[in-house]
This record gives sequence, C-alpha cells and structure tokens, in this order.
Amino acid sequence: MRKLFVVIAAVLFATTLAAPVRAEIKLPADIMENVTVGINGVYNLDFDTANENIQQVFKKYPDHPFGHFGNAMVAWARYEYEFELSDSAQQKKFEKILDDSIDGIKHWMKAHPNDPNAYMGMGALQGLRAMFSMRTRSWITAYFAGRKAISNLEKSMELDPTYYDAYFGLGIYNYFAGTLPSVIKVLARIVAIKGDVAQGVKQLNIAREKATFTSDSAKLILIEVQNNRLSPFYAPDKSLEYINQLHAKFPTNPLMHYVVLICLFENGKYDEVIAGGQEFLGLIGSNKFYKEIYIPRAYTAIGTSYMAKGEWEKARAAFEQGRAQYANQNPSRWGVWNEYRLGQIYDVLGQREKAIAQYKKVLSFKDKWGFDDVAKAGLKTPWQGATGKGVGPLPPEG
Repeated sequence: MRKLFVVIAAVLFATTLAAPVRAEIKLPADIMENVTVGINGVYNLDFDTANENIQQVFKKYPDHPFGHFGNAMVAWARYEYEFELSDSAQQKKFEKILDDSIDGIKHWMKAHPNDPNAYMGMGALQGLRAMFSMRTRSWITAYFAGRKAISNLEKSMELDPTYYDAYFGLGIYNYFAGTLPSVIKVLARIVAIKGDVAQGVKQLNIAREKATFTSDSAKLILIEVQNNRLSPFYAPDKSLEYINQLHAKFPTNPLMHYVVLICLFENGKYDEVIAGGQEFLGLIGSNKFYKEIYIPRAYTAIGTSYMAKGEWEKARAAFEQGRAQYANQNPSRWGVWNEYRLGQIYDVLGQREKAIAQYKKVLSFKDKWGFDDVAKAGLKTPWQGATGKGVGPLPPEG
C-alpha cells in the first residue's frame, strides 16, 4: 500500500513549485499563471496541459527551479500513471529528466544560495529519487538520496522557519525510516538510518494543518498511516474523511477516486466498494482520464471485496472477467496481483491444480513488485480462505 500513497503524494508535492511569496526571485505574473495551471494539470492527471505550461516556464525563465522541478514531476507522473511502471523506455526518460532537473537546480543554487524554494525543490527531487530507488530495490542509492533530501529540507527551514511545507518531507522520512522493511534492517544499522514513527506522524500533521503547499500531500500519507492495521495510529474512518475531501477537490483524478475505494474497503464497506469498482470500470474509455491500464485496479476492488464477503464464485468470475479484458496489456503490478488472488480463490474452491498454475504464472513474471514470496507460499500450502479483514488490504501487498 505504501507505494500507492507515497507516489500520489510525490505528485501532489509538485505544489511546492507555486511558492512566489518565498521565492528569492519574483516571477512575472504570466509565469506564475503557467506554474499554477501546470500544477493543476498534474493534480488532475492532465499531462498535456501540465507539460505545455511547464515548457512555457522554461521558455520564459529557463534557469529557475520551478521549471526543472515541474518537468521532473510531469515525467514521473506519466511514468507512474500512464504506464503503471511497466514501460522501460518511459522509465529511462524519467530517469534522464530527473538527473537533468537536479543538475538544473544545483546550478540555480550556486547563483542563489539563500533561496529556500531551491532547497525545497532539491529536497523533493532527491526524495523522489530515493522513492524510485526503493521501488527498484537499489537500497544504497535510496539511502544517499534520502539523506540529501533531508539535508536540503532542513536547510530550507533554516532559511525560513515558517516554511511548514518542509515538515511534509521530514515527516515522510521519520515515519518510513522508522518502519523500514525487514530485508534492509541490517543495512539500516550499518548506515545509521534512524526514524521516529511518532515524530513523523506529528510532522505530517503539522504539514496537514499549516503547510501552504503540501497539506493535501500530508493527508495522503496520513491516509496510509491510518490504514495500516499494525500501526498504533490506525484510524480508517479518519482516512475515509481525508480522501473524500481530496476527491471532492480533485474530481477528475481517477487515483483519488480509487483511494476512496481503498478506504471504503478498509472500513468494511464491501458493497460500496463493489459498486464503486463497477462505476470506476464504466468510466474507463468514456472519460479521458480513466485509462485502459487502470482496468486491473477496478477488478482488484471488485474481486477482493467479493472475497471479503466470502462470495467465492462471484470473486472468481470477477477476476477471470478482468483477466480477459486486460490480457493484451503489458503485465502491471495490479494485473499480476489479481492472478495471485485468483489462485487463492481456486484453492478455496478446491481446484488445487488451477491454483498451482496461477502461482506459477505469478512466478513467471520478473519479480518487480515483490510477489514471489507469497506465490511460493501458495505453491507450498493451499490457501485456506478468509473473509473480512482476514483477506488482507485491498492494494497489492508487494
């Protein structure tokens, strides 16, 4: 679940661009208009509009961090949402733009060493690099990028103590460093990564309440924290409240719509999730922001909710129907996860051979999403079935 919320929040973190009050260099009104329209384009996943406006910033003000930061965020958003992290060419394009953007902001910082926005932008891009490196399990790169991110955010606050937006990045660091996956606990001790979960949540709430540009992003991270069943901060009702606010604010963003379904699921409102998943599915193809690549997500919501209700035949039908609809797509995280879920259903229905075939199918894909362990466990021991929260969270667990 962490990947979904952190990445959406990273895209929303693009609001840091629109900080004319604190900018060392005052930008012309038309440039700020381009920045604002570009940011709203990212919010609403209207990437063409976002890119057109960010390019205008480059054209009129080529050296400012706003353009570099916006360019990187548009590239990341396209890779994440248009291609579901499944297109290697788009990945390389994003990595190149990220490198160029970081270099561009470094150049600006040399000429304007006291611009808090520059340090904020650098911190955000280094944080983005850290998150991307964690996705690809490049732990060392993630560590050093994360350390640079924190250093730059702290410098931004040193230059302007009222820059509450920096609490967002600091809160993410403290929370997630304090909940590192077990596979890198040893590395964490070696390089002295330390986090404070409670402090991270406190900082995120400060950003939610006081930040000018990252309040919405903080809400998204807090949604994940509050949806974590093992967390002392577990409060799915509050998560549902936050995401309903964000969905109302950004109604054209299908990912906001989908997080509503995740929160409804966590609150046990399975019938509403099924209805919402069918509505989401119906918007694909009829609404330009609901791409065909989101089809697996819709079936994850529908099929997993039927599992939670113990309606195994309906769950089987949903996942099989979904597989038929996205069979021609490149494998995505959600689609491969649905193959695993279908294996679980076959096990409950006593169709062990079909279940084994499903787990082997999951293992046939390159393990980009961390599903191999659960698939191997399925091969070893048939899934016995569960309902309600025993099914596990709605998003893929890898």
